Amino acid sequence: MSEQYNSQIPAMDDTGTNGTPKYESIGTAKSLQGSTISFHNIHYKVTQRSGCLCIKRKTTSKDILIDLNGLMKPGLNAIMGATGSGKSSFLDVLAARKDPAGLSGEVLIDGAPQPPNFKCLSGYVVQDDVVMGTLTVRENFRFSAALRLPSSVSQKEKEAKVNRLITELGLTKVADSRVGTQLIRGISGGERKRTNIGMELIIDPPVLFLDEPTTGLDASTANSVLLLLKRMSSCGRTIILSIHQPRYSIYRLFDSLTLLVSGKQVYHGPAQRALDYFSNIGYTCEPHNNPADFFLDVINGDSTAIAFDRIKEADDSDPDRVTSSRQNIEDHLVQEYRGSQYYGETKAQLEQITMNREYSVKTPSRTITYNTSFSTQFRWVLKRTFTNLILNPQTSFAQIGVTVFLALIVGAIFFGVKNDQSGLQNRSVCVVNVFVFNSNIL
Repeated sequence: MSEQYNSQIPAMDDTGTNGTPKYESIGTAKSLQGSTISFHNIHYKVTQRSGCLCIKRKTTSKDILIDLNGLMKPGLNAIMGATGSGKSSFLDVLAARKDPAGLSGEVLIDGAPQPPNFKCLSGYVVQDDVVMGTLTVRENFRFSAALRLPSSVSQKEKEAKVNRLITELGLTKVADSRVGTQLIRGISGGERKRTNIGMELIIDPPVLFLDEPTTGLDASTANSVLLLLKRMSSCGRTIILSIHQPRYSIYRLFDSLTLLVSGKQVYHGPAQRALDYFSNIGYTCEPHNNPADFFLDVINGDSTAIAFDRIKEADDSDPDRVTSSRQNIEDHLVQEYRGSQYYGETKAQLEQITMNREYSVKTPSRTITYNTSFSTQFRWVLKRTFTNLILNPQTSFAQIGVTVFLALIVGAIFFGVKNDQSGLQNRSVCVVNVFVFNSNIL
């Protein structure tokens, strides 16, 4: 194997790579002890129904995740796989965000069952933006602090935490700038993604989940975001992310790598040893090839290591033979991993955790407790809604205009309706039409 993939992460200067700010202070203000997440025999399936409503519908089940086992320790843990391999579903299972129906197995936090409010204790950065575009970065952080920090924390302490977080994330220059919408020009894509991450970091979560954090970002901006996450993980935080096809400068930041194909594991272990593992089972990465691209090629059966042989042995124009060939490759990869050293070491560690696990007296419930009361949440959401309406008058004027136009049209159609049985029916039709029109237009 080429030595180009064994190089260590280079030391950064004060500005990092590509002029991005350095975030050495992240996690140092408060000593963090990341949690170790272990998952045991995870199976997840969904129920699918086919057929028309008027005919008896056929119910079938589809396996999304199949017998997943492993550990996610403090550091940067990546989940990779092709589209539809179950990355996001697996991330949701670890974050306790999946409906228990159809889910079996267990996820332990430091050897203990997940607490009922694990969703509130951990951070989860979704693929799409959750920030309000009409508000500034600082105002979005204040909103998150007001709802997620307990009422025992004073307003002064919350403001100090917001200011420190802005500095640590390198958002000082844009702290008082609007995030931006489709009609309002705002901050850049990388700054927007860091703002989304900051919304979750406001509670200093020991575990941070991210679903496709590089979606919609160019290569340089995606690299700066992952450098931020790497420095956060170096301070003791456990970061688990799903990612599709990162470039090599991002891949080499990973501490742990989990490869999924059709919901099954084909590798789970140190990221920097993955190439050696695949080389030992007959798939050698070519020099100057991106390891992430290579792994996906192997999983899809398109690796150059087997491409020429497959062209000679099979006719790719036959869809059945292509599907059969890919299924054989998937089965071969799964079996190779089940017989590997990494799988044996993982099972031994999981058995040790199970032997030492802390059993709770009662079965943990799914009840979620919040740090703030309903009245506080309602007040802040109402305040943010009115602020959004004031700062985004275009949308308000458009809604008013549509409402007035609809009122004129409906009023003209039903003008002069008599007060009889026919008029009552016409008024009923009018009410239904107004409701349907408002639902479709607004």
